[in-house]
Amino acid sequence: MAKKTLYNHFVSKDELICACLEIRDQRFNRWLSNQIADCATPQQVASALCSAIASWIDNKVPELGDFNGCFFINTAAEYPQPDHPIALQCAAHKQAVLELLIDTLSQTTQLQDQPAKATQLAQLLMTLKEGMICQARVTHTTNHYLQNPEFLAQLMDAQA
Repeated sequence: MAKKTLYNHFVSKDELICACLEIRDQRFNRWLSNQIADCATPQQVASALCSAIASWIDNKVPELGDFNGCFFINTAAEYPQPDHPIALQCAAHKQAVLELLIDTLSQTTQLQDQPAKATQLAQLLMTLKEGMICQARVTHTTNHYLQNPEFLAQLMDAQA
């Protein structure tokens, strides 16, 4: 598509980027929600999350396209001012993913009456997820260690 055509639909480059971020946010969150929806335990959430991210890194998730790292991390790096609308939209995406993890963990029997524990575990899983993505982008490899069920069980038990 020609630049002139793009700018017939968008006033500025920033507006175009914001539209792309919005679509990617919806697509990614819908996909991730589906990946962890049927998890009944925190261990299952952790396993499903790591497996889903590894599948994406390995280019096995057609709806997300070829893996090139996190669209939001990559974009935020180009807009380092924390109050810039694009930076705010990137931060909102990360917050939405964290809230999805918190909500999913809060629905497990083990954590349904422990909101602080669900939040703490969600923050840990979020950090692991982000680390998997960044490491894979830089090294061009999947960290299969986080897909090890024994390791994840130990990690989840340590948080209990």
